[in-house]
Parts: sequence; C-alpha cells; structure tokens
Amino acid sequence: MPEATLSVRQLLGLPAGGFPAEVLRAGMPDAELNSFRTQVTSALQGMPFSGLESAVCEKFSEALEIDSITLLAGAWERYSLLSDAATQSKAGETVLVPMAEHTVKSELHPYVEIQLGAFTKKIEFDVTLSLKLKGMVVKVQSGEIRAIEAGTCEGSAKVGIAGQSIWKHEIKPISLLGTVKLGTGIPIR
Repeated sequence: MPEATLSVRQLLGLPAGGFPAEVLRAGMPDAELNSFRTQVTSALQGMPFSGLESAVCEKFSEALEIDSITLLAGAWERYSLLSDAATQSKAGETVLVPMAEHTVKSELHPYVEIQLGAFTKKIEFDVTLSLKLKGMVVKVQSGEIRAIEAGTCEGSAKVGIAGQSIWKHEIKPISLLGTVKLGTGIPIR
C-alpha cells in the first residue's frame, strides 16, 4: 500500500502563496506598527516593508510542514487501549488496534523571529486543529505506535496572532488511504 503524508499546512488549506501579507500587522496597534516599520525599513534600506511581510508569510508556511499524523499519534500515546497493546507487543507481537470514532484537538504555537542587528521581533502564531477521526487502525510494535492504517479525518482549523483570528478553514472529509508509517515510532506511556 502507498505511504501517505498530510501536513498541518495542507489541513489548513492555505492558498499557494500562503497567508495574505497583512498578517504581520495583525494585533499590532498603529503606533507599534509605525515604529516597527521604521526600524525595518532603516535596517533593510531599499527593501520595502511588503517584502518582509512576504518573507514572514513564506517562513510561517514552511513552519507548518509538520506531519499531522505524527501529531495524532502523539495524542494517543496515553490511551489505555493502546497501553494494553503496547504491553502485548513487547513480547514481539504486532498488534492492530481499531480506534473508535473520536475528536482530537491540538494547539501549536509556531513562530517566526525577525532579527535585524540588535532589533528582534518574534511573531507567534496560534494554530488550533479540531479533527474528527473515523475508521483508523493503529499498528503497535515493541511498545510504540509505528503506523496508522486507513481512516478519514475532517474538522476545522484556525490560525491567530496576538488573540486576533486571521484564518479559518473547514476541513472536508479526507481519506487516509494506505499505511502511514511513523519511522522509529512514538512510545506509548
């Protein structure tokens, strides 16, 4: 079966160019924005402020190239049914655990840091995912989640900066076909 991947960026449904450049201004009072713009344009002589905005949006999009399946598996590491399977698998057995329909909520706080000489500005994004999972089967080997087989996921995703919402996306049902391998695995506690 083919190996599938699904990044957080894909779940967010971002357009090809990433966020609109104006996200850099979100949550910033006018006085702070003007000061920030002045510092940036004096440090980057000849580069328009919009160029920095584009670069920040591009770097944020890159930061979202996180495997969402690994996030899901990490949310399951303390699930009692998987704990039992982990114990059983330590004897050398591979255990397939069908997962009941459930919702996984995850928050991420990726950031982009701008450094211009002594000037530093950290822009932290708040990413919230709420995913309803159906029909998934978890493969447990040697006490670790090693793969996820089949299933579907749907839900919603939001991105904010400084308490201000800048992006919302409804995730239509996505079929996870085949097996998604998790490399060395995620230990089950």
